Amino acid sequence: GPWTDAYNLTRPHAGIAGLTPSARVNNLLGNDT
Repeated sequence: GPWTDAYNLTRPHAGIAGLTPSARVNNLLGNDT
């Protein structure tokens, strides 16, 4: 479905950045752990 397609599109980009989607959100919020 649309959600799966969107998630699959996000995963490769997250992999290139070396961060999981959750980590990216944390970085945007400034919550580096």
